[in-house]
Amino acid sequence: MRTVSIFKYYFNLIIAYGTYYLEYAIGIFADYPPEIKVAVSVTVMCIVLIIVMGFALLFLSRKNKKIMKVQNRLEEKYGKGMDFMLSADAQKLMSKQEIAAVFGVEKDAIGKEILKNNREKQTFVHLFYMRFITERSDYANRENITTLLYLFGIPEFLEKEVSLRSMKHKVEAMSKIRTFKLPVSPWVINKLLSSKYLRVQRLAMYSNIMLSSDSDLDYFETDFFDKHCCIKDEIELAYSLQRRRRAGRKLPNLARWANLQKNERSQCMFVRLMRRFDELEYCSELTELYKTQTRRKKLIEEISRTWGYLHYTEGEPLLIDALLIQPDDTKVAIMHALTRFATGNGLDALLEGYTNTTNPHVRFEALRCMYNYGDLGRTKFLELERDAREEDRKFFDFFNNPITIEKIGLDKEQAYHPSVETVYNA
Repeated sequence: MRTVSIFKYYFNLIIAYGTYYLEYAIGIFADYPPEIKVAVSVTVMCIVLIIVMGFALLFLSRKNKKIMKVQNRLEEKYGKGMDFMLSADAQKLMSKQEIAAVFGVEKDAIGKEILKNNREKQTFVHLFYMRFITERSDYANRENITTLLYLFGIPEFLEKEVSLRSMKHKVEAMSKIRTFKLPVSPWVINKLLSSKYLRVQRLAMYSNIMLSSDSDLDYFETDFFDKHCCIKDEIELAYSLQRRRRAGRKLPNLARWANLQKNERSQCMFVRLMRRFDELEYCSELTELYKTQTRRKKLIEEISRTWGYLHYTEGEPLLIDALLIQPDDTKVAIMHALTRFATGNGLDALLEGYTNTTNPHVRFEALRCMYNYGDLGRTKFLELERDAREEDRKFFDFFNNPITIEKIGLDKEQAYHPSVETVYNA
């Protein structure tokens, strides 16, 4: 109470002096022209702003000095241990006691708060995170990294950051959690899903992929995702599904999500991901979509490609029936799918694709498919080449040129293989 009284006394004293001198200044310039009054007012305001900015810069300078002091101390104390944990020498599985010894932590301190406060924890995780996202993390043992983070109380700290701090801190903490592949409490995830910031919602949902079954991932069933999904969502989702697959968890039913969407763009995204992650068992769920959405050419093309790459031969009759009524680009996608089936039932459809169109691109692709359709297709191709009219000879020249013949074959799969192994998908 005494401290409050002293503070109140000085506060009232400052107000009294400020009021007195303000009234005194107003009295001095009361009879001056308006131009002088404005000039004086602006000058006073500038002086006040300079003083305020000076105090603000002084405060930020002291704050940065404290941060740098903590950072230098932690770097000196734990920097070598961090480098060792991310080196090839730490690839073998280590116990908590062995990791504690690397960082010079006493045995009695294991299980207790090693870092004194949140500032130290924030600085420690930042130092380790910046090391981790560089090439030095290539040799890191994931289990050792997880043990290390739990030893210093980092998962609990990051969870509090996600749960209680500002949006900037939430996003930074979620990024670190996803990079370190740490589990997040479902309660925290559910709280973030109700955030007013869409970026936080998305980060929470992609983190939830590693923790939940497909029935819990209702973000991908919302109208918002259906309307606003983009290529970034497809990349993020592919990364997350790859990590989930490597962790040994069952992947969600992507065909179900494709059926729930209304936007053709989002439907195509899930159908593409089906063939990337080899979801042959769900291909039958695309049948109704194929029958009812015949006017969505992009969707029909993606379903055709997915069925072809995954060898879903039960869909072959639908592809054959749809071939001649679809636009030219879609015809090519269907013919490629029939060629990948190579059951013998689609050869007549390929022949119709060649004879019943005037589009040179479609005619060439039909010949290319027959050329790759096993022995039956190759025989039919040779017959067409032998009986071809003079104006059609140009289509067959590609198959007799030693340079272009190398590009005639069709690729065999479109499975998801990250072009570069990173800390996000390894």
